[in-house]
Amino acid sequence: MSTTTIKVPVASLQSPSSWGSRAAIKGQLEKIWKNYGTYITEASKNSNIPKSVIVSFISVESGGNATAGSAGHITQGLMQWNRTYAQKQLQDELAKGRMSEGEKVILKKYGVLNANGNIRAVTNADQINPELNITIGSIVLGQQIDQAWATDVNGLHLDRVIAVYNAGAYGDTGKKARQLTTPKLDTPLALANNVNSITSAYIKKMLGKDGAMDIATSDLKSIIG
Repeated sequence: MSTTTIKVPVASLQSPSSWGSRAAIKGQLEKIWKNYGTYITEASKNSNIPKSVIVSFISVESGGNATAGSAGHITQGLMQWNRTYAQKQLQDELAKGRMSEGEKVILKKYGVLNANGNIRAVTNADQINPELNITIGSIVLGQQIDQAWATDVNGLHLDRVIAVYNAGAYGDTGKKARQLTTPKLDTPLALANNVNSITSAYIKKMLGKDGAMDIATSDLKSIIG
């Protein structure tokens, strides 16, 4: 994907108070950055996804807990991607020439990509490895950002990406996020008001006032960049 600037907070969106105060979310983001900032920086360089986006996804998905989720679950880990699809997603990235050399180095380091250029099945142990989780999560996120439904003449609609990342592409929420014709939910507020409550809260936690992106790009701009 190409590097993009995302304006936050989005007008009329407010992070749910039940998620935590601004001070609490700031503390969480600082801890995530302290623990995983090196991996986030590398993933951002390799994928061109802003560091603020990656750290915010980690915050909302797992709170920075590398083993978040039920033990052995298919979406366990920092960015909570689904390992059922991970091998195919990585194969597609490689086959289309999208995988950066930096990403290849990391995948080879852990044996996910072998010397013959083949991708093995991704395991639960891979998911709870912070460096691998962030690397693969950023690849998956980048694939979604580069879809036609994620952008229009106004640029990237991160709200649509959030909805599909959270709820999948083919259920009711995913279809609403991906629709390119009327009736089109073309603002974050409109989408948040027309999807399931979990995804609605996710959009607000990411893009709303006092949400992860708001804090990462203002309070913590000097740290995260």
